[in-house]
Amino acid sequence: MRTIIVIYLFFIGMCGSIAQSVTVSKKMPLKSDLAYDLLGQIGDHILLYRDRGNHKYNVEVFDKEMAFVKDRYIKFEKKKVDVYGIVARDSSFNMMYSYKEDGEDIYMIRKYTGDMILQDSTELFRLSKTFKKKRYLLETSENKKFSILFHFEDDMKMEFYLIRHDSLDILHKKVLEVKDLNLKERFKKVVLTDRSEILILLEKKNSRYSKSENHLGLFILDRGAGYRYTRINNHERVVSDLDMAFDNANRRVCVVGLWHDKHKDSAKGYFYLNKPFITLEEEEEMMFQNFVPDFLAEANNNELGKSKELKNFVLKQVTLRQDGGFIFFAESQREYTRRTSYQSTYGRGEGLLGWMDHFFEDVVAISVHPDGKEHWRRVLFKKQFSQDDAAIFSSYFLMKTPSRLKLVFNDEIKNNNTVSEYILDPLGRFNRNSLLSTDYQNLKIRFADAIQISSNEFLAPSEKNRKLSLVKITY
Repeated sequence: MRTIIVIYLFFIGMCGSIAQSVTVSKKMPLKSDLAYDLLGQIGDHILLYRDRGNHKYNVEVFDKEMAFVKDRYIKFEKKKVDVYGIVARDSSFNMMYSYKEDGEDIYMIRKYTGDMILQDSTELFRLSKTFKKKRYLLETSENKKFSILFHFEDDMKMEFYLIRHDSLDILHKKVLEVKDLNLKERFKKVVLTDRSEILILLEKKNSRYSKSENHLGLFILDRGAGYRYTRINNHERVVSDLDMAFDNANRRVCVVGLWHDKHKDSAKGYFYLNKPFITLEEEEEMMFQNFVPDFLAEANNNELGKSKELKNFVLKQVTLRQDGGFIFFAESQREYTRRTSYQSTYGRGEGLLGWMDHFFEDVVAISVHPDGKEHWRRVLFKKQFSQDDAAIFSSYFLMKTPSRLKLVFNDEIKNNNTVSEYILDPLGRFNRNSLLSTDYQNLKIRFADAIQISSNEFLAPSEKNRKLSLVKITY
């Protein structure tokens, strides 16, 4: 464990000095690890979950100063288990998993303290074993009180088990079945609200050849029987990217996306539906906004009037404002395959088309008032290039506070690198600062996988030379 103090000056309406504390944990060999997950701060400890392969799982425990405390392997009822998800709460975390016994698949939930003390273990449900095992996905509410395990029973049927985390039980099972509609193919996203309503967003029609039929669908499942359905009309636009969020504070549904005319890798503008949950009607209309010429010229780095669309931008996230409005972020992303005549004939393996170049560049941010009027739009410049690394060190982390948003990212994808950040205030004013240098620190940080653990701290993994360490940045 080591700590680095970074001090810099910035100006956003005022001048001042801010000090950051960057604390780094010990290095842990990854070896044959299949996956790991940052659980964050639970009680007085910071936890890292690791899937070591061969059905071996353990949790590394650190104190708040990132000093190693202990390592605990998790023992289950059976040697072979499938872990479906972990939900970290303030003073404990719940682990959901399943195993086979006597011709049945048994689904369990466990509760651990931040000190890795097992407090409770409960069976959620069991199913008769079938030829093909059901693979459940997990979605958790923002307040961490509820989760749903869901899967597609078939193309037209979805099953949901609603879990309450304080009592470790199933509140109810819900089934959504719609005839003549392929739910699996049209599914885009599911969101679970803090009051346990389930929102399922579908892209029902989206073709440039049948624009008049294009629309989205929103199913809402609550604790009652049946469901509510809202058709969201696209006004003959074609969706190139789409996301949905739920504002639990203001009880508003927010659907945001990019649209195009002909090319899916471009966008002529954005669309949104942002209104109170209770006022949703059976049919709603999307609001559309074209990108203006000066914004397109700035985002595409060319002359005014030359660009008619936003090129190669992907919708990254929707951030909800406290007043009921929203901010969305889109990032320029491109990938190219490098192929040679040797590789085409003597490839490294069937299905491998070549080595990959990854370009993760500028970010656009657009803020919209609750009434739908655009508040501000900004282009935040960055250039990240890497090869053959699945772009795991590219992109950015967004840290949220009531008065600021901070985009933290690697300036370049290389061993010795500068970490920078953009700081945006509520009016869209921003400044770019150098946060720290990784020269001689032996760090290579994956900011896209960082998590916020308090109002002024976030945690990110660093991978270098097949060794993992945790980096905590405190403002």
